[in-house]
Amino acid sequence: MPDIKGVTFLVGNDMKRFKEYNLLPKTQAVLFVPPGDPSVLSNLWTEVKGTAFWVHSFFAGVDGLAGFIKAHLMDSSVPLTNGRGAFSSSLAEYAMTTILHYNKQVPRIQDNTKNKIWDKFVMDVVKGKTIGLLGLGDINKHTARLARAFGMKIIALRRSPKKGTEGVVDKVYGYEDRLKLLAESDYVVSALPGTPETTNFCGEKEFSAMKKTAVFINIGRGVTVDEKALCTALNSEEIRGAALDVFWTEPLPKTSPLWDCKNVLITAHNADLTVDYAQLGWKVWEENLRAFQEERMPVTIVDKTAGY
Repeated sequence: MPDIKGVTFLVGNDMKRFKEYNLLPKTQAVLFVPPGDPSVLSNLWTEVKGTAFWVHSFFAGVDGLAGFIKAHLMDSSVPLTNGRGAFSSSLAEYAMTTILHYNKQVPRIQDNTKNKIWDKFVMDVVKGKTIGLLGLGDINKHTARLARAFGMKIIALRRSPKKGTEGVVDKVYGYEDRLKLLAESDYVVSALPGTPETTNFCGEKEFSAMKKTAVFINIGRGVTVDEKALCTALNSEEIRGAALDVFWTEPLPKTSPLWDCKNVLITAHNADLTVDYAQLGWKVWEENLRAFQEERMPVTIVDKTAGY
């Protein structure tokens, strides 16, 4: 825990532990740090709602807290903030790494090295290729900046296309035009939040719209992808490959068909689990803390209705 003057942390994973603190009735803020149990939040809120004026999620995604938000915060003036921006850089790096993995045919290189094969194949480049970004929040803005350095064309899908390109992408589409974006893209990077609107956002129709040479990358939320449809697209070579860091069920069960799909990279929701993970998360929390102390608007306020 960070050592911050004037701040006392009451740490617990269940109500029995929290009720042992004499300071509990004076709680002014609630911080949820995964893998804590979200179900504890409702009981905790009953104890502190009279004094707490702020709730923060260490994660950027708040879909895991949807039940708590709906029951206790939706009609409340208490602001909810999140870890938006803390882990965007590492996730963008992961996206570009997987793009280069497929573009440079890394498995082929490894196989050639292992088998001592001098295979002078034509090496592809990402310069001039089109990257399609599903969502244009902080994560994909970072991804866009890296893609720009590689000379890629950048198009993005966003819920409110009227917000424009914000100077980081070449063109934006609304959700209703997602098939157009998918058809244009050589690499698709999804950083969509998990909301009722985005559940199974990428399904059979979406994968069918993609180029056969295209690669799908998910660094947002697992619930945004119809995993059965993705498996079908991969195994039928409807798309070239995929890289997945998030899933409907985590840990991903060994019985999941995804493990046996053709041309798929699977990581354990650890694309952002860097050596400075905790420090980055605490930095965002402290920025919000200072905003409250200085009577400013919170830095990473969450739209409770939209879910991000």
